[in-house]
Amino acid sequence: MFRPKSVSLLAVLVLAFPVLADDVKTLTGKTISGTIEKITDSEIVVKTPTAPVSTPLAQVLDIHFRTANAKPTVDKYIEVQLADESLLRCTKIAFTGQDAKIDLTTGASVKVPISALLTILRDAQDDNIRKQWEKLIRDKSRKDRIFTLRQGDLNPIPGTLGTVDDAKQTIKFKVDGAGDIEPQIEKLQGLQFARTDTASEANLCRVYDVDGNMLVVSKLSYDGTTVNLTTPFGHKIALDGKTIARFDFNFGRLTYLSDLEPKSPVAILLGGFNPVRRDVNLDGDPIMLQNKKYDKGLSIYAGADLEYNLGGKYKEFKAVVGADARIAEEGQGKVTVTIYCDREKRQTYIVSVMNPQPISINVKDVTSLRVVVSGSNFTNFSGHATLANAHVSQ
Repeated sequence: MFRPKSVSLLAVLVLAFPVLADDVKTLTGKTISGTIEKITDSEIVVKTPTAPVSTPLAQVLDIHFRTANAKPTVDKYIEVQLADESLLRCTKIAFTGQDAKIDLTTGASVKVPISALLTILRDAQDDNIRKQWEKLIRDKSRKDRIFTLRQGDLNPIPGTLGTVDDAKQTIKFKVDGAGDIEPQIEKLQGLQFARTDTASEANLCRVYDVDGNMLVVSKLSYDGTTVNLTTPFGHKIALDGKTIARFDFNFGRLTYLSDLEPKSPVAILLGGFNPVRRDVNLDGDPIMLQNKKYDKGLSIYAGADLEYNLGGKYKEFKAVVGADARIAEEGQGKVTVTIYCDREKRQTYIVSVMNPQPISINVKDVTSLRVVVSGSNFTNFSGHATLANAHVSQ
């Protein structure tokens, strides 16, 4: 009787449960897979099956460790937003001196200055409360507010927030048009601080954990076990590496044109309709060039003239120029894409349905990037072009 060897069973298990790897994406479009050994202030070292690979930190765009949960693992949580755009889900928040101690849903603790707090919302997991909160928080008035909950309704009260009493865990609040009160913080459904101060340190990256907490940090190091962070407000935080889902270094390092608002002449085409669709083809379906799908890109009617303000911040413009075969055919006529940098013509590309071509243009110190799509007849919109994955990078 044939008996499968244990090695065969092991092979089956390996195929069924593939080994997960950390992924490092760089500005050049390269992905390095392996195990992150360390992160310093200058480089990232990845252990790969062949040899360790070192990458300058300035070239890193994204590091993916593991998939985050769809929602926090606790049933009830408080959501805190900081002035530096950090977004934290926590089980408890306590005030001591000039700081707030925030216990995250993952079990980690974060300390931030009270002056960094922007909003606090209790029972943030409640859909009814969240919907009301998101509507009320859009109010752009430069006022502090506290929020109470009565019979399921959020009630905002404008005024001026003052000092915190550590022992009582209360906060002074001067109600507009009335006197002072000192409510217990834990009995308020929400607080909103009107902030004008900015952090002293520049942002390095966003750190996401498995519960969707997001911290903006100015310094970062990792020894394979512990992630040591410094916030833009100067506070130091240590997190277990097992709770980290992702590091996002893309503070403008790579920007898709479809996420920018171009300047274009009024009524470019007959009827003045919008000649551009973002991240979809002209029919609203996903962008496809020669059976390859692209999540990002521009679909542009001939006759369009688009100008993007780069502000001299980027070094390279890349895209794949072609046309979606489900809409256009080679018989759509000659369509061209011309790229200008600060009014200087750099290159003209002939659009092909069958042979899309990758393009790369040096945009170092360029302030204005202009994209002109031209058709072949007097109406000037007999066809279209697709700029798949169109982006600029630093």
